[in-house]
Amino acid sequence: MQVSEDILRILEIPKVIAEFASRVRGELGLSALASLRPRAALEALQERMELFRNYISCRDSFGEWPWNSASCISPLLAEAKRSGMLSGEELAAAARFLALSRMTREHLEKYRGAYPLFEGPYRQARDFSNEADALGVLDDGGRLYDSASPALAEIRRDLESLRRQVRRAAQGILDNPSLSHMLQERVTAYRNGHFVFLVRQEFVNRFPGTVVDRSGSGSSVYMEPASLVPLNNRLALRVRDEREEEEAIFRQLTKKLLSKERPLRETEEVLAMLDLFYGAAAVMHEKKWKLPQLTEKTMFSFHDARHPLLGDAAVPVSIKCGDRFRSLVITGPNTGGKTVVLKTAGVCVYLAWCGLPLPAEEDSVVGKISSLFADIGDEQSIEQNLSTFSAHVKNIISILEKSDRTSLVLLDELGAGTDPQEGAALGIAILDTLTREKGLTLATTHHNPVKQYALTAPGVETASMEFNAESLSPTYRMLLGIPGKSNAILIAQKYGLPENVLEKARKALSEREVPVEDLIAELNERKAWLDREESEAALLRKKLSEERELYSEKMREIEFRKDKILSEAEKKAAALLEKAEQSSRDLLKNLEDAAKSAVHRQIRETGEKVRTERKKLEQNQEKRLLRNIPSSGFTPVVGGIAQVAGTGVAGVIESLKGNRAILRAGAMKMEVDVKKLVPTEKKPKSITVQEHSSSAPDRVPPSVMVRGMNVHEALPVVERYLDQAMRLGYDQVTVIHGRGEGILRREVHALCASLKYVASYRLGGPSEGGFGVTVVSFRR
Repeated sequence: MQVSEDILRILEIPKVIAEFASRVRGELGLSALASLRPRAALEALQERMELFRNYISCRDSFGEWPWNSASCISPLLAEAKRSGMLSGEELAAAARFLALSRMTREHLEKYRGAYPLFEGPYRQARDFSNEADALGVLDDGGRLYDSASPALAEIRRDLESLRRQVRRAAQGILDNPSLSHMLQERVTAYRNGHFVFLVRQEFVNRFPGTVVDRSGSGSSVYMEPASLVPLNNRLALRVRDEREEEEAIFRQLTKKLLSKERPLRETEEVLAMLDLFYGAAAVMHEKKWKLPQLTEKTMFSFHDARHPLLGDAAVPVSIKCGDRFRSLVITGPNTGGKTVVLKTAGVCVYLAWCGLPLPAEEDSVVGKISSLFADIGDEQSIEQNLSTFSAHVKNIISILEKSDRTSLVLLDELGAGTDPQEGAALGIAILDTLTREKGLTLATTHHNPVKQYALTAPGVETASMEFNAESLSPTYRMLLGIPGKSNAILIAQKYGLPENVLEKARKALSEREVPVEDLIAELNERKAWLDREESEAALLRKKLSEERELYSEKMREIEFRKDKILSEAEKKAAALLEKAEQSSRDLLKNLEDAAKSAVHRQIRETGEKVRTERKKLEQNQEKRLLRNIPSSGFTPVVGGIAQVAGTGVAGVIESLKGNRAILRAGAMKMEVDVKKLVPTEKKPKSITVQEHSSSAPDRVPPSVMVRGMNVHEALPVVERYLDQAMRLGYDQVTVIHGRGEGILRREVHALCASLKYVASYRLGGPSEGGFGVTVVSFRR
């Protein structure tokens, strides 16, 4: 979409963009906003918006994107090309940029499988490992480490040795009573590359040395002792050598960066875009702005849109054009909000085509709009000697020349600035031409002939800004389909225009215009009544919805309490059964051999009863789970993807037989009741089992989840998983079965005890999941 700088100024776009500028994290985001322009095509806009949605989804699912205090690399590259050498501080800034590039590239690579659109930014953000390693010779402040080069290390060793010699020689002077009393301070100073002493003025001619500088007060001078001159000279030479070696290293590093100028600039674009996304996401969160939907049709529809510069005081307005009509004529009193509506539409279209969220509700829609034109406000030019009307005509001529069927044109006060009759006629002609030959048009007017034209012309719709006749003030609400009155006489009456003048104004209205004004007034009254009725109906619907939700919540709470009571009762029953079994076993141990056969028979009978009760408990547990599965109308089909309700297990349905389904979850298969299958957006993992692997691959997880399954479903899953994990080299794995009544836990333990390759098994520790997991170790 094309928009001129003049239109951006008229719509106050720079002030709107400041909402995002205040929320980006640094210079990169600001540079992205400075170069922000609408997308050139709808396909590019669709990809930009989808990438932004993926950015938000990735952040919400996996945490905030990596960031540091990096700044733009482009100014550094420009300086490098100009001077051939960047300073240590500038190279340290480049190192921070490369570090951010590396972190971002790793983040994109990590999640590009889940978000395919990350592939483009990942490829654009290049690998600068060699350059980053080269800049590793700098600390954060830009100072070179001694190891930056062998020559630099040698020079700095010499410098340190010379400084030690200077300090020893200086200490000898301080310890010499014949010299120390001449000193203003008993410390050495560093002036003009030499170690010196601050000597009192009266001892200047007696102190053995040369004057180097004068103190700020003028009462003493800095003198270089004669004994330090050879050392200071050698020191100065090595300092120069150090500086030259550092400059050579800086030039080498600068050259290395310049060799990657284009990839660095392309990487900067990716980092700047991501910082802009961060600011846009913050605006969405804080101000509740939304991303619009896109359509191929040339149209837009904004629901409850607000002009961002009006803040919370803005009255939401719904604006649309291009669906049932191509032109919308907005009428109403001055200061009623007509111009704000035009600017709100323009701002929303511009933000949408930049791929940014809008100050509107998320069911808003934006279509294919190739260019945006506007004639709003007084564009009078003193330099060109143009009147207000002439300036408007000049703008409209330009719009008619440049616009096409996919343009959006915003015209404020159509036909104003000249004779009312001629202005109205010209306004009708312009509006008719734009509607028939050009794109979408939003126009405001006070002329009744234009209002009448809009009521009858095909492809043109009317709207008005509501005016409260009782308070004599605008409400800033837009009423679609109803032309509005200008209410000039009522407004003049409110501000105290004499009654005799007002009466003359009323009489001056032509008989032809009075019925039109009366008709408009009646339509406005009916529209206001309908709006009130609609508002009351909406409130009733909302209240009914809240009551229905409250009722559903209460029913869910009752069911939950019921299930909880039953669960507690069944737990107690299971505990009693367990206790009975243990008592029987203890009794059996204490009996004599003669009585054991009778007791064995009794134990078998008791055991059968216990197993029957356990089965009932398990069936009750499964029934409660099935009852709590929400009804979604899901019909399992072979090859479809489904999830086992109450678990995180998702997989592909391999076969269906009666009310049972075979579900493959990665490398595991399980038989599941079809009633327990629910739709899911999860993608099942594809796990390839390798027979001979020296280490545990990351394709088989270190744990398996069977919580929520019954025994018949869980045991095949656990046995298959343990077999694979053992053959793939794991030392130990975790089976997550949950706490529950302990039925599934006991069966898992029995299975582990029967497997020869299981060395040991135990319940999890406090930090491993406690009684809800079993840790299994394999034999080696």
